[in-house]
Amino acid sequence: EYSCLDAGQNAIKIYMNSFYGTAGDSKSPFFLRALAGGVTSAGRRNIKLVANFVKSRGFQIKYGDTDSLYL
Repeated sequence: EYSCLDAGQNAIKIYMNSFYGTAGDSKSPFFLRALAGGVTSAGRRNIKLVANFVKSRGFQIKYGDTDSLYL
């Protein structure tokens, strides 16, 4: 069951990353700067929310990336 669910979430992640790339490509027929900017803005906001949450629980962040935190 885990493998099936993991494969499904990975497929969705790849699809969404592809769509984001298309929306951010000025040569794409689907170019929409506001959408691409909104995706990155939401990602930064969510990483900050998670960082604040884990810090409030006493954890120390060792490293952060664009889509993850390492404790």
